[in-house]
Amino acid sequence: SLLSTRMEKRKQAEAEAALSDAAKCERSGWLKSRDLDGAASAYERAATLFRVARAYPQAIEAYMKAADAQQALESAAAAARLLESAAVLAKDNLKAEANAAALYERASELHLGVLSLDRAAAALCKAARTIEGSDTPRACALMLRACSLFDDGEEEAQLRHSADTFGAAVALLLRAGRRSETAALLRRQVLVYARLRRTHDVARSELSAVIINLAAGEYEQASIGCTKAEARPDGFAGTDEADLARRLLAAFAAQDADGLAAAVSDGTLAAVDNTVALLARDLTLASARVPAAYLAPPARR
Repeated sequence: SLLSTRMEKRKQAEAEAALSDAAKCERSGWLKSRDLDGAASAYERAATLFRVARAYPQAIEAYMKAADAQQALESAAAAARLLESAAVLAKDNLKAEANAAALYERASELHLGVLSLDRAAAALCKAARTIEGSDTPRACALMLRACSLFDDGEEEAQLRHSADTFGAAVALLLRAGRRSETAALLRRQVLVYARLRRTHDVARSELSAVIINLAAGEYEQASIGCTKAEARPDGFAGTDEADLARRLLAAFAAQDADGLAAAVSDGTLAAVDNTVALLARDLTLASARVPAAYLAPPARR
């Protein structure tokens, strides 16, 4: 509408004035040092006004300049927040997914610089989800990077954030069809759940890993993973999930189609993610070749 257009023009003029204020703050001379606080504030004000005026490229540029000023002030958290605001505009308003992901990555690096692992990982997860549809391999790599940030985490709060990050990564890798990597990541996630004493999540994740290995055609990895999990005292051995994992493996080893059908109809599957349950129900004896060493001897008549 005409009224809306006028408002946008007025806001754009105000934004240009804010940019001019920021430039003045950044100038230094014999009697005046740079006013970085004033510059950061003016650039952020300009970004907000450009956003209201729907001048999104200018808003993104102003957010980035505000972030640069905050970095110069050694305020990494504030700079990261501004870069994430720019990323949202790039993603939602300009549909510039690659640019948005790059901004989220820069924000993650800033968070990491001040040891804010949870925010650094969250920014990488946002970057990954932004480009999932346009650059799936890079999205998967970003998610795996986010998980790796917690490799040395010890505090309970860090471990909880780690569990959330692993969950997001598992979901994305599964959507991308990267089943082998998904199963391996689930087993890394189990170690986090074990340290948090979340035994139900340990059991659910181990069963999920077995199902995903089988769906990927990896019987041996499924069997070895299940055996190792049962040997650890972290909550898998003796559970309904462990029993179901063993029944699935036994059905494949015996080439028992009826046994497999009964296993994938078991109510215990309700414990796993719906995507994993669907994979289980789609399993057939042809899904995974069983190495000769694992085949059960034929039943005597």
